Amino acid sequence: MKTETFYLLAIAGTIMLATVTSGQHPAARPINPKEVKCLVCKATMNEMELAVGKIDPKKKIDVGDYRLDATGDSKKKKTILYAKSEMYLTELMESVCDRMDDYAKARYKKNGRPMVLKMMTETGMNPLMSEVDFVQEGDLNKSLKHLCLEVVEDHEEEIIKMFQQEEVVKDTDIKLCSQVANICNELPIEEDYEYEGDDERDEL
Repeated sequence: MKTETFYLLAIAGTIMLATVTSGQHPAARPINPKEVKCLVCKATMNEMELAVGKIDPKKKIDVGDYRLDATGDSKKKKTILYAKSEMYLTELMESVCDRMDDYAKARYKKNGRPMVLKMMTETGMNPLMSEVDFVQEGDLNKSLKHLCLEVVEDHEEEIIKMFQQEEVVKDTDIKLCSQVANICNELPIEEDYEYEGDDERDEL
């Protein structure tokens, strides 16, 4: 226990030192706004995937159009996975951007590659914190949450459709940020993703 505490304190000390010197270190130079938006988009989709993955795969919910037939039952009532329900996904999108408060702009010390780093993971301090220099800007990283909100609000329908696919949800960062929104420039993934935006959703 003492060893773990010492280790975390050592990392914290490194972070504080990096913060003090960040204005002078080349690796801590400001990140291009377009790159920041790409990084935030990918972080947002990764957070969505993590949240969806934590939902009990057996949990289901009844959905329908709420128009009743002569017997009082919903005409289109059906049972679907809770994690794929529009209700859950909408609620998730309303809160996912709050998680950007846990992120900070940074660059890898060894090559200057930009990133948005999640400061704390489920197991403690992110070990990558000792490998980066933090980019200190006047917005104190508040712009990360703002950019996340932009992504979610501009592509709400696409995100919902993406997470409602029958197959296991994966690579949503590339599918949305590169192939749908054109925010990032990654090469397309091997399996073509087709967003059928004109299809009518069964669930309200």
